[in-house]
Amino acid sequence: MNGPSALVLNAVRVWYGRRLAVDGLTLTVRAGEIVGLLGPNGSGKSSTLGVAAGVLDPAGGSVSVNGVRRDRDPRAFARLVGLVPQEPAVYDELTAEANLRFVGRLYGLGGDDLRVRVDRGLRFAKLCDRRGQRAGTLSGGLKQRLNLACALLHDPAVLLLDEPTAALDPASRDGLFAELHQLKEKGVAILLTTHHLDEAEHGCDRVAVLRDGVLTACGTPSDLAQTSVCGRAVLYAHLRERLPKFFRVSLRRRIGRDVVVEITGRRLRLSAPTQQRLGEALAVVMADGVTLDAFRSTEGRLDHLLRGVPAAETSAEAVPASGGR
Repeated sequence: MNGPSALVLNAVRVWYGRRLAVDGLTLTVRAGEIVGLLGPNGSGKSSTLGVAAGVLDPAGGSVSVNGVRRDRDPRAFARLVGLVPQEPAVYDELTAEANLRFVGRLYGLGGDDLRVRVDRGLRFAKLCDRRGQRAGTLSGGLKQRLNLACALLHDPAVLLLDEPTAALDPASRDGLFAELHQLKEKGVAILLTTHHLDEAEHGCDRVAVLRDGVLTACGTPSDLAQTSVCGRAVLYAHLRERLPKFFRVSLRRRIGRDVVVEITGRRLRLSAPTQQRLGEALAVVMADGVTLDAFRSTEGRLDHLLRGVPAAETSAEAVPASGGR
C-alpha cells in the first residue's frame, strides 16, 4: 500500500519557551501514506509540524525527507516539502494566478515550466475560471484550495497540513480529503494535524497520538481500536447554527454526566457508554429545537487514546456534562 520512508523524524525535541513541547518524537511517514497527528490543544502537534516543515529548529534529534537532512542541506530539504498552514498563506490583494506565480518564483521556477505548473494548480484548485479574481474575494473553501495548490506547485515529496479542515464546512472537508487521497495514490507522503477523532479514524492510514509532547500510540485506526477495553458510542453532528454559551451549559447539564458533550463552533460530538444512552442524549438535543445539517454515529474507537486528558482539553469548548437528568 505504501512506499519507502519519505519523512523521518528521529528523537526530535522542541522547546516552547521553558516548556518541552515535543519530547523525543520518532515518527516515519511513508510515500503514499496519510498519517494523522492526533492530540488535544497544546499536545505538540503544531510544533511537530513546524519542525517537519523546517520552519522550527529542533533542540535535539533530526529531520529528513527522502534521505535529505534539513540541518545538512536546508535548501534541498525545502524543495521536498509543501506546507499548508491552518490560516491560508495567500496574498488577498493578488489574483489566484498571481499567487501561484509568486510561490513558483520563490522556488526558482520560471518560463514555460512555471506557466504549466500554474495552469495545473488552477485546475487542481478548480479556479481556472477565477484565475484573475483576487484571493481575498474567494470563499473560505476556494481559498483553502488555492492554499493547497500553492503548497503543491513545486511537486513536494511530503505534504504537511496544520488543522486543514478547521474553517471548512462538511462538504468542503470531504472534498479536501478526496484530494488528499488522490495525492496519496500518486505517492505523496502526507502528515496532517487534527484533534477530531472522526478525521483521524476515517481519513488516515495511520494515527499518531501526542500527549504533552510524547508519542503515546501509533498505528492504523483498526489496530489502535483493538487496544480499547471499553468502547463508547459516538455521534458526530454539524449544527445549523452556533449555540449560545448559556444554552450549551444547560444542554450539558440536562443530558447527564455519563455522556461527554463537545461543541466546537458548529460541530457537536456526543460520546456515551451505550447506543441507547447516545440516542437519549440526541433526543434531548433535538427536543430543545437544535437542528442538525448532518450527523452520523459510530462505535467509539480512538476515544480511549485520549483518556486521562480532561474533556475540556480536547477542543476549545469541550467539557463533560456536569449534571444529571
